[in-house]
Amino acid sequence: MERSNIDTAKQVLLELLAKMGFAAEVFERSKENQTVLNIKTADAQLLIGKQGANLEALQYVVYLLLKRKDLDGFAFALDVDDYKEKREIYIKEIARKAAHQARTSRRSVGLPPMNGYERKVVHNYLSLFSDLTSESVGEGLDRRVIIKNSKPPKSDELFEFIENS
Repeated sequence: MERSNIDTAKQVLLELLAKMGFAAEVFERSKENQTVLNIKTADAQLLIGKQGANLEALQYVVYLLLKRKDLDGFAFALDVDDYKEKREIYIKEIARKAAHQARTSRRSVGLPPMNGYERKVVHNYLSLFSDLTSESVGEGLDRRVIIKNSKPPKSDELFEFIENS
């Protein structure tokens, strides 16, 4: 990543946070060919929102602001107090348990509805297992991942859904 792009993105983010009334610091780290801008603030819960909804919206606004500055090709992600990193661990644990359930029951297992980023985490995690497949189904806020065992199921129509925790 070009240093000037990172500095510009950090500055845009800090200015936006200040206009929103948040006192914050922004730290950067590299992850999977993109820059993660991690916001440290006392008001983390407000910035994160329910299941990361505010954080997702904030990232979109920053993306639009950077696009205005001709940085639309700049690959970045926002995080607040490492929320996404912790959430990723939690999502992988849900996927691990559901994978075990799909293997032992030989039935498809449906995960709770998730946003696109979380579904991608699940698909990437499950790609490590050759005996399982995954697919996203549903529309909008009800979009979820279905985990299938490659072995023949006991019944094509039976799904076990894991409830939101």
